[in-house]
Amino acid sequence: MPADLAPSAPPFPLPGALPDWRGTLKAHYLRLGAWSRRLRFLAPLGDAALDRLVETTRPDAVIATRIDDRIRGVLELFFGPEGHVEIAISIEDAYQGRGHGRRLFEAGLREARKRGARTADLYFARDNTGIRRLVERAEGRIVEQDGECEAFIALDRLPRAA
Repeated sequence: MPADLAPSAPPFPLPGALPDWRGTLKAHYLRLGAWSRRLRFLAPLGDAALDRLVETTRPDAVIATRIDDRIRGVLELFFGPEGHVEIAISIEDAYQGRGHGRRLFEAGLREARKRGARTADLYFARDNTGIRRLVERAEGRIVEQDGECEAFIALDRLPRAA
């Protein structure tokens, strides 16, 4: 089935814990094209750099979206002090622009709020228009500096369905 017609299951929290997630994250990251890697990591990372990154990343939760019987998108939640969470998200190239990222992002915001987060931050490249639209839809505030953006979202102001 072509990627633009691919059905997707609702996003779901990956079961297990960090050691279980690392293989899934690595396989997903390696399927990202060069442009998507730059957008996700704010740098053009090669395969060896992604290997090192996977071994050092420590998300507190991972939400995934499955399309065509494979995980094609992940959203990582990194919880900090005082009800704060940092969010990182990526969707494989062939599945971008079809609503999968929006559904994943909304599921991530719900999960963060369910776990007690009151605010969320995202860091992204200025030319990442997909993330910009998601943040604007969530009524987040975006601050741009030197080609990069930081977004701030007040989770307690979002409607319960978001």
